[in-house]
Amino acid sequence: MGNQGRQDTSVKKSDPEKIGDFLSLVLEKGGLAKQISRNGILEKWESVAGTKIARVTEASAVHGDTLFVEVRSSIWLTELSFIKNALLVKINQGLDDEAKIERIIFRLMEK
Repeated sequence: MGNQGRQDTSVKKSDPEKIGDFLSLVLEKGGLAKQISRNGILEKWESVAGTKIARVTEASAVHGDTLFVEVRSSIWLTELSFIKNALLVKINQGLDDEAKIERIIFRLMEK
């Protein structure tokens, strides 16, 4: 009896794939790789903005292509609006074109 009428169901042997390669493919197809790359800015905000600015700000979230930054005072809020474009250039260095941050929104911190 055994295997009557069935086609060959043997498994083809191939080299194993690295889980990292598979995970990268899944993330890319799901569109998550871009957002994960963008979210990396939250961790490296101090190195991008500089120590002085990082002391009075907090990169709080990334939604789509927008970075939200909380600012401690209205004076700093005004100051940062003047250097927004320079910060965007620094933020986007090393990011893929699809993952670039398009705008920064500075918001006054709630006390």
